[in-house]
Amino acid sequence: MKEFQMKRSVIRYFGLAVTVLLLALFFHWNLDQTITVHAANVMFSTDQSNPETGIYLANTDIESGYIENSGMRLYYQIYGARENRQVAISGFSYTGGDVSLTLPGYISHAAEGETPQTYTVVGVNGGVFKNFSYLYGVVFAPTYEWIGAEAFMNCPIYGTLTFNEGLKEIRDRAFYGCSQMNNVAIGAGVTSIGTGVFANCTSLQMITVAAGNLRYCAENGVLYSKDKTELIQWPAALAVANSIDSEYTIGSAECPVRIIGDRAFEGCIYLREIVNLYPTITTIGEKAFYGCTSLSSAKIPNTVLKIGDSAFSNCSPWLVISCDKGSYAETYAKSYGISTSVICTVRFYDGSTLLKTEEVNVGDSATAPIVSERSGYTLTWDKDYTNVQQNLDVYTSWKQNYTVTFRDDYSGQVTEVISYYGGSATPPTWTRTGYILGWDTTAYTYVTKNLTVNAVWLVSMTDGTITEEKPQIGDTRTINYITYQVTRTTSSDPRVKAVGCTKQTLTSLTIPTYITFGGVRYKVTNIGTNAFRDMPNLTTLVIGKSLIKINRAAFYNCPKLKKITIYSKNLTSVCEKAFSKTYVKAKVDVPKAYIKKYTTYLQDAGLSVNATVY
Repeated sequence: MKEFQMKRSVIRYFGLAVTVLLLALFFHWNLDQTITVHAANVMFSTDQSNPETGIYLANTDIESGYIENSGMRLYYQIYGARENRQVAISGFSYTGGDVSLTLPGYISHAAEGETPQTYTVVGVNGGVFKNFSYLYGVVFAPTYEWIGAEAFMNCPIYGTLTFNEGLKEIRDRAFYGCSQMNNVAIGAGVTSIGTGVFANCTSLQMITVAAGNLRYCAENGVLYSKDKTELIQWPAALAVANSIDSEYTIGSAECPVRIIGDRAFEGCIYLREIVNLYPTITTIGEKAFYGCTSLSSAKIPNTVLKIGDSAFSNCSPWLVISCDKGSYAETYAKSYGISTSVICTVRFYDGSTLLKTEEVNVGDSATAPIVSERSGYTLTWDKDYTNVQQNLDVYTSWKQNYTVTFRDDYSGQVTEVISYYGGSATPPTWTRTGYILGWDTTAYTYVTKNLTVNAVWLVSMTDGTITEEKPQIGDTRTINYITYQVTRTTSSDPRVKAVGCTKQTLTSLTIPTYITFGGVRYKVTNIGTNAFRDMPNLTTLVIGKSLIKINRAAFYNCPKLKKITIYSKNLTSVCEKAFSKTYVKAKVDVPKAYIKKYTTYLQDAGLSVNATVY
């Protein structure tokens, strides 16, 4: 046996040395020429009636022999019990160039002095053709049942590799690194596929499995276990159309992968980003993504509880693993010196109802969901979801609303602020020359009920002599949501007009007889153009005793305005469309002596003839 192995080694290395020398001379003479490869076909017989003639090798530990054809010598040895008449390919020597090889199915073999018998070739031993760089194709006879570990490792093997229906077992890394192989067709009879059988095959685009196979299947070119719970091999050159692009998820509801097998993605040089692993995945095998040199981003969920050694070794030096805070993936990445982008999961609940789940990077802020309002309440949340540092469950906290009324008796200004229980109301920033604004209570800083807060004007000790600034024509002031504008400043008859409303959803509106502004008491004599138009909820209107004029479209398109009270006896003008598109059967209460006069004014201004003026 030792003599045989020595002879085989000498022949192999001699052939290799000659080949290297010829290649060196070829490239020296043809650096600028294109190389065209023509592989010779070496075909051994696959016909049982015409078996290859074996030459018996004496003095070997296991009974063996060899066959020859066109410079190719294949060694074989008895497999199992001799009476079974089975052999396996155990070695080779070759003195030619590129070759496409058809392996024999039957060999006529006999020891010295025996009658030759036909033996069936059932497999290829481990490592037989490993690193045989001239093997451009291989065809297996139908008799082959198994292929040994690393049997064809790093052979080019161009094109499609097809396995016969009788093949049952392909052992670890049998075709690892076959750089030119682009398609693999697995037969129905295969029951065992080892680790990394087709890993690092950088031209491999597609794996298919015959429909009748009971152990394996393929989906979009990817090899899975029959139930799709294990992803066994992702072809290294799988095209964009099959999901290797900038956005995709491994696994799905239809393909519930639990295990990404050892070396499953090894050598996937086009793989740039793993947007997500489907949450059924619990295990990532050894060297699963080894050598994915373009892989710079991988998102791993907290369902993954095991990651094998070197699973992400030899990937892009800029690889960042996105993972949940405290997850196994975070621990794994740190142990291998891989950069991480830690993700926290924030879940928003209303009671027991999950409203939203959001993933944010550590230090970022989540965005709360939109929740339907509750009348009289303000929505708050029981936890801060800004600057998130850990996984959070955040719950709604509905707090009753209260009204804080800020009032200034000097200027007549009133501002209402809605705050919730325990909240703080922001006071207005009124000013008065020579004075500092204060308040008669601080209860507005922690609101527990409806509250009125009065302005307190304190004399400034730094502003010098107090000189009151009198309001000028055109100055405005908003009181109880109504904005007023000064129209006359004579001390004997100061006047303002109502020019607008800051709250379009009001249901009732009162135009007072007077307002106080800057210490001056003004008559409200005018309602401006368009001042209160398009108020959809307004139902009640009260007009004070000082009003003289209502301008164009002042209450236009207030469709629910059905109750109007006018106290003024000084009304001389109601302009066009002032009451157009108000409630058709509105009731208008006016001073009795002015019913006829005001009816004419109002109907000319658009009030419906079906309305009642009384």
